[in-house]
Formats: sequence, C-alpha cells, structure tokens
Amino acid sequence: MIRTIFTATLAGTALALAAPALAAPGGHGGGAGMGAGAGANMHAGTMGGPSATAIDHANVNAGLSAPTTTTTTTTNPAVGVSQGPAHASANGIAHANSHSVLASGSVPSTSLPNLTTGLTVNTSGGTSLGTVSQVVTGSDGSVRMVIVTSPTGQTYRLPGSSLSISGGVVTTTQTP
Repeated sequence: MIRTIFTATLAGTALALAAPALAAPGGHGGGAGMGAGAGANMHAGTMGGPSATAIDHANVNAGLSAPTTTTTTTTNPAVGVSQGPAHASANGIAHANSHSVLASGSVPSTSLPNLTTGLTVNTSGGTSLGTVSQVVTGSDGSVRMVIVTSPTGQTYRLPGSSLSISGGVVTTTQTP
C-alpha cells in the first residue's frame, strides 16, 4: 500500500514538473498532459494509422508523416558540390571509383592510341600548349587525365574526354 502511494506521488510530481516542457506553443497541450507529438503517437497504431489531423498537428519529432513517394536519382550528388578533378591529386584521380566525379571525363585507352609522355599538345585552334608530362589512367586502363607542361613550366590538367590524337600530336578541345 505504501509502495503504491509512493509511486503515485512520484509519478504525479514528475508529471507536474514536466508539464511545461510537454505543452505545445501557444498554451495548447497535446492532450493527456503530453505534447502534440506524444499524444498523436499514442494512437498511431490504432485503426490503420494516424489521422490527417494528427499528422498536421504533430511536431517534427513525433515520427508521424503523410505517405511519401521515394524517387531514385541516378546522378551523382557529389557532382554539384565537388571541386572535381581540377583540385584533386593525380594519384586520387587514378584511384577514384568509376562512379566518382573524379572519374568524369575519362575515356577508354583505345580511343587515344599511342598516347604517351613527350607528345606535343595543341589547342583546337592550333596553339601549342606544351608536351604531355603525365598520363593518368584508372584501374580499368581508361585515360582519366593528361598533365601537360608548357615550355615556361606551367602545367595544364586536361580530361581524357577533351583529347584526340593524330599523327603523334594531341589536340584538346578544352581551353586552359
């Protein structure tokens, strides 16, 4: 008997102390001394789920929500926020996953036959940029990037997709 009285007193005191924290903004409580989310959650499993009113009045932590539609996107979300190959190391680009933005611009090595260091690189307008100083390939053998060094020592990082090769001269469509 004493245990029951003690438990009831303790529960009542805890509820009285927690009441301000459970009340919703504007003085509208969630019913039965609970916040809107807690009151709505109590009945979430009955009669086929929460009502539209319960969903509308529930707080964000209640776990109640209207049915949602899931859409699968096949684009790489990192494309919009990544600094990309321009800021990555050649080693990072070479070891990047094929789904990584760092692998964008790669082409099969068969599309650039005989690409090697020392070849002259020109722009599509015919201006000489320099010579190929490094060919960065992926684990699958694709050409991911070519590093070109100008006669003044400036380096250009060109994606494989911007290159073509003819007669031992590499031409790029990208303007550095």
